[in-house]
Amino acid sequence: MDPRILQLKRRARELSASRPQPAFVLECAEELSHASNLFFDHPMMLRLQNDALGFLNDPCGLGVEHAKRVAIDAAALALAEPTGLNQEERRRLALLAEVAGLLHDTMRHEDEHPEKGADLCMRILRGYPLSPEERVWIAQAVCLHEADLPLAEAGPESARLLSGTVHDADRFRFGPDIFAATLWEFCECDDWPLEEIAAAFPKGVAHAEACARGFRTEQGRKFGPALIDEGLSLAKEYTLFFQEMLAATAPSNT
Repeated sequence: MDPRILQLKRRARELSASRPQPAFVLECAEELSHASNLFFDHPMMLRLQNDALGFLNDPCGLGVEHAKRVAIDAAALALAEPTGLNQEERRRLALLAEVAGLLHDTMRHEDEHPEKGADLCMRILRGYPLSPEERVWIAQAVCLHEADLPLAEAGPESARLLSGTVHDADRFRFGPDIFAATLWEFCECDDWPLEEIAAAFPKGVAHAEACARGFRTEQGRKFGPALIDEGLSLAKEYTLFFQEMLAATAPSNT
């Protein structure tokens, strides 16, 4: 790997660690804690992690770690979202959100991966302690995780909320995560030289900017834009890093 990238990765990690915690992390600390406990302790999630690992073991930035973060944030959003659900229903929905979040990118390398991922969900989840309706809701959430439009308003509240939480948690990743961690994992995987990364970087920034719109849940609309803004703030710093590094290593004309 280009040693300049290793240096930039270290600087990016230090910059990210120096920033204050996002409002989502601070205001939804209880919900995130419950979601994390679900992920690491609930028998269904432990079983699913084993069953899904082969589909998620991608070294290029959108593998296991990405799926885990989407799963936990989706469950936290389900717990925090104002709804007419009682506590038991809300906690069940949080578990379903974790299942869908973990599975949402299982077919990422395929064309039309959300639809194919939804089909895979129905196969993986056979025999799980889920109702037929819950399996359909999970598959719908996976199928729609990149779509701009939510489920029809006439659908069940739980299905609409489940779909919205997975969609919004996936978009959360285009905040600080994409610039502090995922970008560098892609660079390591593809062994890009610094010049190519710097040239492609504005496309990633434009994609993050686009993700600031269209959050589906109330909590997503509350916290998502600030997460994207923080990611874009980091991106400005990284642009300066690229410029400094490229200038320092440019061949001399003298």
